[in-house]
Amino acid sequence: MSTVVVGGGLSGLVCGAGLLRKGEDLAVLDEADHPGGVVRTERRDGYLLEMGPNTVRPTAELWDLVVELGLEKEALLSDPRATRFVDFGGRRQAIPMSPAALATTRLLSVGGKLRLFAEPFVPRSRLSEESVEDFFARRLGPQVSQRFVGPFVSGIFAGDASRLSVEGCFPMLARWEKEHGGILRGALAARRGPHTRKAPVKGLLSFREGLETLPRALAARLGDRLRRSTRVEALRRSTEGWTVRTASGDLAASRVVLATSAPRAAALLGQACPSAARALSTIPHPPLAVLHLSWPVEAFPEPLAGFGHLVVPQSGRRILGAVYSSSLFAGRAPEGRTLLTVFVGGSRDPEAVGLSDAALVETASRDLAAVLGVRGAPQAIGVTRYKQALPQYELGHLDRMRALDDAERACPGLTLLGNYRGGVSVGDVVLNAVRTAA
Repeated sequence: MSTVVVGGGLSGLVCGAGLLRKGEDLAVLDEADHPGGVVRTERRDGYLLEMGPNTVRPTAELWDLVVELGLEKEALLSDPRATRFVDFGGRRQAIPMSPAALATTRLLSVGGKLRLFAEPFVPRSRLSEESVEDFFARRLGPQVSQRFVGPFVSGIFAGDASRLSVEGCFPMLARWEKEHGGILRGALAARRGPHTRKAPVKGLLSFREGLETLPRALAARLGDRLRRSTRVEALRRSTEGWTVRTASGDLAASRVVLATSAPRAAALLGQACPSAARALSTIPHPPLAVLHLSWPVEAFPEPLAGFGHLVVPQSGRRILGAVYSSSLFAGRAPEGRTLLTVFVGGSRDPEAVGLSDAALVETASRDLAAVLGVRGAPQAIGVTRYKQALPQYELGHLDRMRALDDAERACPGLTLLGNYRGGVSVGDVVLNAVRTAA
């Protein structure tokens, strides 16, 4: 066998489908009984619940995959004009998406707006690595860093901007500063340079039956090359490449693509490639709770519209943010009901995940009532906890990634693939898997 892919999450499935397209003899091994890893959708009591990612940005590579799998008619795209909000200063405020909106927003003071416009005159840093919080405070001002970037980082990474590496999380912006002297200059240079491919659709992407539609279609494409409920017990280097040990027997392969989570990959590589195991084991994965809550439509003082809101750290708030699921896509909630997906925990508040279901629901209800004015207790459709959620690209991440590069060179035939490397978004995961297969 030429390649064994270990892991049936989105990384492993996309990579496996790409290798199959090239005609490779391969197997994709997944210890779960359903494909897609954390990309999981459930129907419950008339609701359609996303247990992992809620929406994805349709990058060119992701849309290519949708077309290749024949899923265009199943695809749903949100209104690209859907407003995004921030909970700041005790109220919900729209994130400005135009120069006119930026000029009038209450999210920034007059001094904060002037500081933002001074970005082209800020000297470039000489630091080899800098936190996300410090980078944006230095280039765009403390208010932008605290009120825009901090909530965004908590919502996307479930992380803490003071601990995350800007070179790891926003490599393009860090490169623009190093190569062109700043964000604005870098953006202008990028517009003049070669253009990256853009998807031919706008808005956020989902499917009529939820995001798990994508891994299900990939699993169908792989057919019997995807072996479910197959746990890999050990990896061993051999004279011909690699031996993959499972409960049902050994598989020999020239190449192993390890497409699992970082902690699982570290456990498998302890003997076969200790340097990679050490680097992988130091990547933090904070816990996260995902709550699906529903109210009657009339419980809100006005119809709930928009994408959702993120929360600026402030007294009296504990949730990280909420997605207005039933406002984004039709069919997410029964008639007359509103569905919100709420996130609690992450690097900022890991202890919150240890609260009881009732305490989590009460906390979320209080925060949402304060900012949205919703009345009454919600119906708790579900509470899901992840002990180890998204990988954190914290300071030192570049050194960890260099260690993985070195480990791959030292262990021929080993490829490490996952959202701990090259971006945590679904679009990044698909792009990295496509490149790995190529």
